[in-house]
Amino acid sequence: MMINDVRVNIEKGSFSAADAARYIEQIKKTSKFTLKKITFSRSDDFLDIRYSFKEIPFERLRRLAFTPSSEKQAVNN
Repeated sequence: MMINDVRVNIEKGSFSAADAARYIEQIKKTSKFTLKKITFSRSDDFLDIRYSFKEIPFERLRRLAFTPSSEKQAVNN
């Protein structure tokens, strides 16, 4: 599917077009490059987001936790 001139793929899990549009807008706000393609893959605990830009031959991968971790972190408290 296409959202805001970006090719969107949803590989696994349920994920709505509205949620995808929200993540696309967030990436567009923080980047000076043109977003070309984004892929979402959802599991029970994580959302993997892979995206690439038209100007850069590089794909970025991010993993976001759905549930807050109850463990104390050793770094970045």
